[in-house]
Formats: sequence, structure tokens, C-alpha cells
Amino acid sequence: MFSYSGPARLIYADGNAFAMERVDLIETVNDGGEWQLSGAGTAAEELTGGEARIKLPTGGEADVLVSNVRVSGASSTVTLLGV
Repeated sequence: MFSYSGPARLIYADGNAFAMERVDLIETVNDGGEWQLSGAGTAAEELTGGEARIKLPTGGEADVLVSNVRVSGASSTVTLLGV
């Protein structure tokens, strides 16, 4: 099992990229027996929901669905689910 807490880069399918100040991710096995990432993150920018790729400074990356976007001023908190 893999877990990560720290900064990351979120890149949407349209090419827009955002620096995530902090993400907390964990890799778990879903009901189908496949490994997937899930977690949450915060950014100092206004994010939107949708499909994106998350890149970690460790070199890891994964496709995620950005959901449950909560915007407060110019910052956002989101839920991330591996796809």
C-alpha cells in the first residue's frame, strides 16, 4: 500500500495546471480488486471538478477525478479519486 502527503501538481485534460499546496493520498483496493488512489487536497487557486492527472514530486503520477470542490475566496479543497 502507498500513501503520500505533501505538494503535488494537478493537470486537467485541457492542459490547465495547478500547484496543490498539499494532498493526502492513499492507495487502496477497490471492490473489483484493483488498486486505486483516493484522498483530498488543497490549492491556493480556484479549482473545478473533472478528470485530471496528478503528478507527485517523487515521480509518481495517476489519473484522478476531482470532485467535491469547495471554494473559499481564492483557495479550494477537493476530493481526489483514482480512475
